[in-house]
Amino acid sequence: MHVFIGLVVVAVLMAGFVLGSRLQREATHPPVPPERPCRPPTDRLPGETSEFRRAVAVPRRDRKQRLRPYQLRGRTERVAASEN
Repeated sequence: MHVFIGLVVVAVLMAGFVLGSRLQREATHPPVPPERPCRPPTDRLPGETSEFRRAVAVPRRDRKQRLRPYQLRGRTERVAASEN
């Protein structure tokens, strides 16, 4: 019985290896350098925006009533680039 179970395990492993190699062969290959997308000629990363914000004064409270980080969300003002 142990020999039969061992043969089944070996057969399943071999079938997995064969299936994996077939899938690997059929998979698309990575693009060659001329086919790859180019980054824009700016110094920023794609999707990155440049924006300056001025902090708004945070109200002071005692330790029992202090503000949590999720309560401070959106407490900034946008500043035009010319104001720097």
